[in-house]
Amino acid sequence: MKRLGVWLLLVGLLLSGCGQTPTTGPALYARHCGACHGGDLAGNVGPALGAGSEAAAESDASYRAAVREGVGDMPATARLSDEQLDKIIAYLREAQG
Repeated sequence: MKRLGVWLLLVGLLLSGCGQTPTTGPALYARHCGACHGGDLAGNVGPALGAGSEAAAESDASYRAAVREGVGDMPATARLSDEQLDKIIAYLREAQG
């Protein structure tokens, strides 16, 4: 019985992390941007954002405006906090070299 209780506790702890909002730049990018811009930043529906891309030359302010106001086919979104958006931009800059 004691073994069952420990097992249930472990399963509960593992499951408690499921569905949490990602908090790192790469995880936030994967969740909110990767489907359109590619998990490898090479582009998909949206343009490439990786090293050597045209987007790599854009300013941080341009990225913020694109997310907040939309650009081209990309709709505006307010679902990312400023902190989350900063983490995504920092991740992009690191990946862009």
